[in-house]
Amino acid sequence: MSYILFSGGFIIWPIILLSIISLAIIIEKSWNLARDIVLPKDLTKDIISQIKKKSLTNSMKEKMAQDSIQGTIFFSLIEEKIKSKTNLRLRAEEIGRFEINRLEKFMTLLGTIASVSPILGLLGTVTGMISIFSNLLASGTNSIAPLAGGIAEALVTTAAGLIVAIPSLIFYRSFNRTIENYSLELEEESNKLINYLSRN
Repeated sequence: MSYILFSGGFIIWPIILLSIISLAIIIEKSWNLARDIVLPKDLTKDIISQIKKKSLTNSMKEKMAQDSIQGTIFFSLIEEKIKSKTNLRLRAEEIGRFEINRLEKFMTLLGTIASVSPILGLLGTVTGMISIFSNLLASGTNSIAPLAGGIAEALVTTAAGLIVAIPSLIFYRSFNRTIENYSLELEEESNKLINYLSRN
């Protein structure tokens, strides 16, 4: 394993660094995009029921705001003094944009890693080919031994770049789609609460 790493030349090290960053982002996003942290099941129905019964205490509202993104939006709607539909929608859009932007944190970096990693692999291929021809000129023989280092560098960096890029791209697109779906669902659930609050 160590031989493979060292045979990749200096280009392999930024690829390794990008792989570590990519893995950290994937773990962070997998945790923070869990459904219970964004859209808890039946929260809208439970909150409307508690408002009807007048059993929604301040501590319950604060806990709701801390537990999920949907809860944060609902807390701001419930606390809004002017309960007109227009005002509530503006408030929900404001908080929603902020929370979705928070969900998208590091997504640009993950997409950049997915794009840059294969380019670094290609750069490693180029430097490996340069090394091959340099060694060939220096050796002045027909032996393939002087070429081995350059060939290894070209192959290892290309493979490493693709190994980092492929899962990064898969997770980037998957997370983006998840965030888009959450955004639509948050809007739908917020409208249910807005419709109730504006009528009561």
